[in-house]
Amino acid sequence: MKRFLVCLSLLTACATPGQQAAPSRKAAAPTVELVPVVPLPPFAPETSAAPSAPRKPVYTYGGIEVFGSRKVPKEKLLALALEGMPAPGSLLDESVDFGKLLSESKKRLTSAYAFAQCVYSVAVDLETNILRVTVDLVDEGDEWRMRFSPAPQGDVEDPEGLLAAWGKYVEAYWKLRNAGELAIGFGGCKALSCYGSFEHPEFAPLEPRFIEGVPRNVQALVRVLREDGNELERMHAVNLLAYLPSREQLVETLLPSVRDPYQGVRNEVLRVFGAVQKDLKRAVIPLETVLEALWFPTTPDRNKSAWALVRLVEAEGTVHREHILERAGEPLLEMVAMQAPVDREPAHQVLTLLAGRDLGEDGEVWRQWVRSVLGGGAARRKAAR
Repeated sequence: MKRFLVCLSLLTACATPGQQAAPSRKAAAPTVELVPVVPLPPFAPETSAAPSAPRKPVYTYGGIEVFGSRKVPKEKLLALALEGMPAPGSLLDESVDFGKLLSESKKRLTSAYAFAQCVYSVAVDLETNILRVTVDLVDEGDEWRMRFSPAPQGDVEDPEGLLAAWGKYVEAYWKLRNAGELAIGFGGCKALSCYGSFEHPEFAPLEPRFIEGVPRNVQALVRVLREDGNELERMHAVNLLAYLPSREQLVETLLPSVRDPYQGVRNEVLRVFGAVQKDLKRAVIPLETVLEALWFPTTPDRNKSAWALVRLVEAEGTVHREHILERAGEPLLEMVAMQAPVDREPAHQVLTLLAGRDLGEDGEVWRQWVRSVLGGGAARRKAAR
């Protein structure tokens, strides 16, 4: 099993919070950039100690999809990406050097076509252990999709050890999750947003430190978020700031970090936005920011922004329907036609809410509906002039 665990370690290197060391600012980029899809990291954080027993079950390969190119036909990209890959349904065990296969797949794509960015995003259904890969592409000329803030270079002091304490909590959380002692799900904390629970006896004493310490250290945590060069600590700061009492204050504080250069930080911010907006009858997160993030380059970007958009449409209804479809109809239509649930499900919910009815799983049916809405809107605007 050793070789497969090496592959898993590579897959988690980009964004998974937990026990691994913070990314080095001077570390060389991996041969193939593999982005785990969150909110819940699809692979368990690695420990320095050898596991007591082999992992069971092994992942089942669910296939590859491509997303984001507006210049190259999807069937051509898929033909290159799929060459040499296992058949969907294959088991990924110690006999499969999956990292090598993905690196070769990327090399074929980038040798045939020029892209501003090519990222392999990996998602695992935690209930079925089905692993799916999405090749996230940005065409040359579409660099506007990834105009992010410069990477911070500072080294900000950990206020009252809160970042370290949160890291230890995440480590303990995943240890219990891996042992099957925690259920998959969200909630169970006193923050406005959380992906873990403090209901387990091992965690119960930990949360008071965050409840009491975050309000005393808001400005210091904001400094970490804005200035610290350690991406993992910026992610921890996002989750700690969710202990702010005001939804509006939390959104205002996190808003600049929607453009963080590290997708893990963007993922956490957009996840918090969706959680903060959930079940409200008024909008507290900015629609334009959410629509812009739907065009961002990786699966976690659009997945979390799409769920945030679901919450906005639930709150405001169809009042912005034409604007949403004009600004973000293209990525939503591409998402709703995908096999990967992380893309398909939030896009399907958004479009169903906007349409007032469920038009099913056929992407072309949804495309025709969007055209009819936007065509009708153009006709009404012309008649009003």
